[in-house]
Amino acid sequence: MEITSTPCVAICRIDPGTGLCIGCGRSTAEIGRWVDMSEPDRLTLMARLPTRFVETPGLQMARQTFDEQLAARTRTRRRNRA
Repeated sequence: MEITSTPCVAICRIDPGTGLCIGCGRSTAEIGRWVDMSEPDRLTLMARLPTRFVETPGLQMARQTFDEQLAARTRTRRRNRA
């Protein structure tokens, strides 16, 4: 069984402003062709993804908003169980 490298962090939401996934930073085209890419091509793309978050303020903001909303829901659930 071959193991495929992936930057997926299971957030999988495309930011409409940037067209990029707020979880991993890939475009829908990159996500779509991921399984057909060679491992060296995947690794090359994965090496560039962190820079996308730095160079794309809209993507960075969308991820931050998602993280804050998730944290707020988690806090609310904990309070409701007490």
